[in-house]
Amino acid sequence: MRVLAFTKPFGPMTVERLADAVVEVGADGADLVVRDGHTVTPAQPERIGEVAAALRSNGADLDIVTTDLVEPGADAERVLGACADAGVGLVRLGFFRYDAALGYQRCLDTARRDLAALVDTAARHGVRPVLQLHHGTVHPSAALALRLLADLDGADGTDGPGVYADPGNQSKEGSESWPLHLDLLGERIVCIGVKNSAWREGPAGWTCDWQPFTDGGVVPWPDVLATLRERGYAGALSLHVHYTNPDPVEAVTRDLAHLRSLLAPQHVPA
Repeated sequence: MRVLAFTKPFGPMTVERLADAVVEVGADGADLVVRDGHTVTPAQPERIGEVAAALRSNGADLDIVTTDLVEPGADAERVLGACADAGVGLVRLGFFRYDAALGYQRCLDTARRDLAALVDTAARHGVRPVLQLHHGTVHPSAALALRLLADLDGADGTDGPGVYADPGNQSKEGSESWPLHLDLLGERIVCIGVKNSAWREGPAGWTCDWQPFTDGGVVPWPDVLATLRERGYAGALSLHVHYTNPDPVEAVTRDLAHLRSLLAPQHVPA
């Protein structure tokens, strides 16, 4: 399993500094965020190629690009085209949100229409779109993601959009049996977001907050990783640092080292 550094905590570093940071934290490659306020923005998608080249010169790779694309159009054409030019095969799309005022079915219908168009755009550019499981969307779980993906892929999912699983995100709304989760998604899973959270009681009641991966949390990562090994998962693990830290490089380095320790052959889940 390749371990990637999700570049969100690094912010607007220069291309060269970002490539150095990915190697410095001990990652095999990067999950590059393309958003305003970051090294690469939607207005400058050509910099995706610059990041890819800088990473490769450092002995790393650009495995996946994370975007906020949720509808077809000029932005999607430029970003997906730039990914193709940079040799990046996987592009994570944005979030198709659930709005209780509109109702689930209307949200699903809109998401299906726009996702289908993005899948067509990605196919023209020769890249594979990826749907992340995320709270607050119509695709927070394996079952609901499959409903959104219906008719967009084959029976086993290998010729359609990929899925970016994320047990940490799911902890915000609940959880699924991890073996069942893997049974449902199968070969669709191409990347897994790695982070953890904890439920805490405060003045406003109980909240689910992100915390350092090294501190554990509600997601039993030793068991999750053991199941992935048993199932022969060979995709990527993208380490996310969403909690506040004045030194993001230090935070990613520490959490990534902990992830590698859990992946070590001698580690046996409790």
